[in-house]
Amino acid sequence: MRLHSLLGRFALPLVLVTLATAGAGLPAYADDPIPADPGGMFLNVPERVVAVDGKSKTIEADLVYIGEEKAKGVTVSFADPVPASIGLSTPKDCTDNVCPVGDLDANGTAVKFSFTVSPTAALPKLGETLTIVAKDSTGTLAAAAKVQIISTRTGIDLELSPIKDMKLAPGKSADIPIVIRNTGNKTAEGVGVVLVGADFISFPAKYTNCEQVDELEGTVCLFDQPIEGDQIFTLSDRTPMKVKVAADAPGPGLYAVGAFALALNDLDELGLDSAAKAAEATSAGTKLELEPLAQARALADNDDIDENELNEWDNATSFLITVGKNPADSVALGATFTGGIGDERTIKVGIRNDGPAATASIMQGWLSTAEIKLPAGIDPTETDPSCEKTADHVYLCLVFESLHKGEQQFFSFSGTVEGTSKPGSITIEPGPQDTKASNNTAAIEVELSTGGEGGGLPVTGAPTGFVVGGGAALLLAGGVLFYVARRRRIVTVA
Repeated sequence: MRLHSLLGRFALPLVLVTLATAGAGLPAYADDPIPADPGGMFLNVPERVVAVDGKSKTIEADLVYIGEEKAKGVTVSFADPVPASIGLSTPKDCTDNVCPVGDLDANGTAVKFSFTVSPTAALPKLGETLTIVAKDSTGTLAAAAKVQIISTRTGIDLELSPIKDMKLAPGKSADIPIVIRNTGNKTAEGVGVVLVGADFISFPAKYTNCEQVDELEGTVCLFDQPIEGDQIFTLSDRTPMKVKVAADAPGPGLYAVGAFALALNDLDELGLDSAAKAAEATSAGTKLELEPLAQARALADNDDIDENELNEWDNATSFLITVGKNPADSVALGATFTGGIGDERTIKVGIRNDGPAATASIMQGWLSTAEIKLPAGIDPTETDPSCEKTADHVYLCLVFESLHKGEQQFFSFSGTVEGTSKPGSITIEPGPQDTKASNNTAAIEVELSTGGEGGGLPVTGAPTGFVVGGGAALLLAGGVLFYVARRRRIVTVA
């Protein structure tokens, strides 16, 4: 089981949520042998497709565009010559293996497309390579990827059907339609279903064969019933699995949820065997049930093929949950440098969330910022690691995490008192959740004294130690680019 293949299917929606707001760069999908080029387009396809005994296999892929200008007249084609032994079938709107996509909007657009292979007996044991390319209206190559097509005599091939995106209000829940199909010709002795959530997303149903996994913010459910070749199973109506949005979830926002259907041995390989065993050991209570939905259809040995899972890339799916506006009042917190001439003082300025909802983070498509303007009467000596200097006495500070109601985040600034001056300020940009713009600015003042310790606001909130270590500079630089992109083009998700 190649973990990156599974997580690649789940990670794409998460990245697109960020891109929709920032227009920032995107790393290439782990399975893509050709990284994203400067034009900002790439193909998200599996490295390898295994068909059982030459039967048909349909592949879903994504064309992703992250450029800053609209891409016009885009096509996806299968490069000549396509080996006849692959048995390629393209969608009806394709001509001579060229498929029209159309125009792609800038800054994070993904288009799904599919194709089918039906390998013949002439397919070599090591398979053949299918090359897929994407071009714009000028015929310029924008992206390319290669897929190895292989056939094998026997094996398990679990597929998890796509799940449609949802719209949920804060505090509400919905059923997750789980449909699992074994398109192979070998019986899976059991299956594990893994659901992966995020902050403010949970799976509230409690079943004896399910175990919560905190590291995934999700749950693992174990089914010890066999799934024969060509059988389709779904969750019983008697035992629905639900996904719930927290009552204080930031909104407007997008939340990505992942679902995986894995053979039992794959749970071991992914380090989820302890959760599966815990679920298996629990007996009292209600079990989550799978029931047969349909019997689909009846289905060259290859030493490199894992018969326990032929195609791991279609074991996973993901969907987005759109949450409407859920207000949160962010308040700017100022401070005062108090001391004599030549004294060095430290203040902490920041943000407090007065609720009722939590504030959005970059994971929900927003990055809150604070612009700090220190008074001219202060000579800065040390700044918070979450902040970047943008001009003389001016700093941009980034809030990477959500703040729940009542929580605060402070930024520390040290400086030498040189004299009185006009006050500086902290001005926050909390996003579309904010309900009161009048408290988004607070003063940063200088007060001369003949003695005493001086100082500013007491530190009552969590420190900004979140941005520490070797990756701090990279993370902060990325956040600044995010902020600059947003200043050019602010996009909110309704």
